[in-house]
Amino acid sequence: MGFTFINHSFKTALLLLVTLVLSLPVSLNAQDSLSTDSSVQPQWTIRPKISAGVGMMNYQGDLVSNRSYFNPFQNKLSFHVQVSQPVFDYLDVNFFMLFGKLGADERTLVRNLNFESQITAGGISASYNFDHFLKKDRIIEPYVSLGFEAFEFLSKTDLIDQYGNNYNYWSDGTIRNLPEMDVFLENAIEITRDYEYESDIRALNADGFSAYSERSFAIPIGVGFNLMMNSKTSFQMGMDYHWTFTDYIDGITSDSRGVRKGNERTDKFLNTYMRLTFNLTTPPHEQVEDFSGADFGDSDLDSIPDMEDLCPNTPIGVEVDLAGCPIDSDADGVADYRDLELNSLENAVVDTNGITLSDAVIEQMYLEYTDEEGKYSQYTNTAYSQETVERKTIRKKQNYTVQIGEFEEGVNDSLANALLSMPDVTTRTTEDGRKIIEVGNFENLPDAIQRKIDLETGGIATKNVIETTSSGESSRVTNIEQDMISRETLGMTVEEAISKNKTLPAPDRLILSKNEYTLDRPIDTRSVAKASDETYGDFTVFRVQIGAFANKLSQDVFDGIDDLLVITSEDGLTRYYSGAFTSYDKAARRKIDLMQGGFDGSHVIPFKGGKRSLLNESGATPADNVLPLNSSSSANFGKVKFKVQIGVYSGQIPMDILDRMMSLGRIDQREGDGGAVRYFIGEFNTYEEAEAFKDNLTAEGFADAFIAAEYNGNIISATDGIQLLK
Repeated sequence: MGFTFINHSFKTALLLLVTLVLSLPVSLNAQDSLSTDSSVQPQWTIRPKISAGVGMMNYQGDLVSNRSYFNPFQNKLSFHVQVSQPVFDYLDVNFFMLFGKLGADERTLVRNLNFESQITAGGISASYNFDHFLKKDRIIEPYVSLGFEAFEFLSKTDLIDQYGNNYNYWSDGTIRNLPEMDVFLENAIEITRDYEYESDIRALNADGFSAYSERSFAIPIGVGFNLMMNSKTSFQMGMDYHWTFTDYIDGITSDSRGVRKGNERTDKFLNTYMRLTFNLTTPPHEQVEDFSGADFGDSDLDSIPDMEDLCPNTPIGVEVDLAGCPIDSDADGVADYRDLELNSLENAVVDTNGITLSDAVIEQMYLEYTDEEGKYSQYTNTAYSQETVERKTIRKKQNYTVQIGEFEEGVNDSLANALLSMPDVTTRTTEDGRKIIEVGNFENLPDAIQRKIDLETGGIATKNVIETTSSGESSRVTNIEQDMISRETLGMTVEEAISKNKTLPAPDRLILSKNEYTLDRPIDTRSVAKASDETYGDFTVFRVQIGAFANKLSQDVFDGIDDLLVITSEDGLTRYYSGAFTSYDKAARRKIDLMQGGFDGSHVIPFKGGKRSLLNESGATPADNVLPLNSSSSANFGKVKFKVQIGVYSGQIPMDILDRMMSLGRIDQREGDGGAVRYFIGEFNTYEEAEAFKDNLTAEGFADAFIAAEYNGNIISATDGIQLLK
């Protein structure tokens, strides 16, 4: 009786939804035709907005009811389509279909249940976009919605594996092919779930519900936002909470028997989605502006109509000629109102201020123009041209770097170690495969020149100072411009500043302030340039070496590693590094991230004072020298677990060893490279607990036992685990 009534109600609801969709455009047209407003109104064509998207469905019901609504292990993929019809500027009526799955796996000491249900839903909703409170030209638009839907659920459960074995859940956390009884202790073997939901829950009739209906109704309540991409397209993200009228989706209700008994609440689910919407609605007709009077317009008020004005943006008050352009008395291309030299000679070459350029400057410009050896830049900080007020050269500066050089082969080890000691060194690859090494990232040119002097004084040759504009274009800064800035800041050229540091007796620090120089100080020929702490920094730089390879790898291999540094040395090996850290802990965390990403050979290398050093010299101590950790003050306490590895085997384990392993209790198995399986036992928060446990295992015959650590589900060395707990 109940099944027949619900089935009939489901069909009736779907029929009402279809009737409403077909009648809505007719109703809206009828309202337009009955309008008593006799004035001419903009005409609209009633066409809907069509949406399609994907999302994740999350179940909330009798199983795992003590967990969060957003438990990621319960999420299942969903798809939906929607047709929306604007009724008012603030209100849309939506007709939607939703397809997806719900599921849950409950594993407790009391009961072990699971299910997966195919969901098909259709309904109608109304959404409000807060138009009363927001600007008309908004880009982001929040909305809320409320609706009614009918849906069908087909629920199944996973009770047997692919070989026909029933799942028997033992109290030790394992799943076995036989029930947990003393008589089966030796014969029961562990099996794993195949997560194939093969058994129909309604057909099993475990609680005597008979053939209950697998259709019901729900009220979806939603919230989200629209991102207006253009007048026709928008991107939406949101979530709908579906309050259903049934408690049979998971097959568990308050009337279920024994441990299967559920709560009094109905089953519910949440659908979080993103979708793309295309608006088919034709915009209203807009009144066309009247440009009939444009022929006589004069936007710059110079008495020359815009239709005849060759310079329509002349500043107000500037004297113009008959063409509307500013007067240029000496015809040098610079208007009088901005010309600082009004009587330049005929055909004279002037700068942007109208001042005649000297022969020396013109010669320098020629040398830069014909330069093929890289001594001069193609660009300078001043634009030399014959310009009009409408045509200006604007140079946008963004940042500066010091280029060490371009390398087709490797660099020597001393230079490589010196560069790796600097936290701000970067590399990039040109289209023809050359490696460019640069240092620094400065917002102004004086700081970049200062860094160049530091490097040269420290014995590291530099090639260029590179300027990168806001548009991403790069150019060399000329020696003339560098010397000009150096004279302003230091009172001497770049070469003079470098020479002063190299010829004065080696100081405790670099002398780069012009107030500290004595120009008549005698030269000490015995002095040698010496790099100070300011060249490398008075600290150790920890880098993570991802690998060293005889052949260069494609950049695609390292996709996603934004801080990649590539150095090819004289030995022919190309080394790939990530990060530049001032503490070993941060470098160790980066190493673990890289290992999780598949770079298993990653390891930390310290650099200091232009040289590669050892970990014990850098202050990072190996596990044998670390005091046992027994404090819970670390942020990673509880996240890092120490385990004892008791063996690694490929294929079958010898019977004598297997017997000893089974006597230990629960053993964790991890599959490694080449099919080998690593066997771990124990889980401890501190290294000293694991060490005591390992000593006991050694005494019991596991001579090869050693300690490892686990972090975020990955096996790492005990050394790395200890560092993470500092």
